[in-house]
Parts: sequence; structure tokens; C-alpha cells
Amino acid sequence: MDKLVKFCLPIEMQNWLKQYRAPDCERSFAKNIPNSWYDQQMAKKLGKIIQIRKKYRGGSIYNQTTQEKIYRRPTAFCHMKWADRFSLYEK
Repeated sequence: MDKLVKFCLPIEMQNWLKQYRAPDCERSFAKNIPNSWYDQQMAKKLGKIIQIRKKYRGGSIYNQTTQEKIYRRPTAFCHMKWADRFSLYEK
């Protein structure tokens, strides 16, 4: 993300992005963001300012008692419903 755009963001959004900053060697600018209502709303607000792409992350989900897979995650995809976290990329 451009430094000028980052500077012009509201303070609340700047502080939120600082918590989940991605390393410079990666294409994403924010990663490992929990898939909570608040974080989804912040990403939605950010999406109104710059074009972003969300990629959902998570593992397969197992039943605690039978150890059977409830959700078997494909290698290259994780559905939003079963995601634990997400990353943000510029479009």
C-alpha cells in the first residue's frame, strides 16, 4: 500500500492495520486477521477507500468426540464460513 494512502487513513484504521502488518517480503499488506465481526467491518471500511482482495485462511475442522472431519479444506481454498483468519491484498 502506498505510504501516502496509509498516511491519509483514519487513525483508528491505521492502528488496526499496525496490529496485523505483513512482512515486506510478502504481497499482502495485512495478514492473520481474526475472522471476527469487528475485523470484517474494518476491512469493509478499508475496501471503500482502496480496492482490496480478502483471502481466507484456516484448516480442516474436526469433530471433538469422533475425530471425523466436519470440513475438509481443499489445498488452495478456504471458505469464509470455516475460516479462522484472513489476509488483505491490493487489487
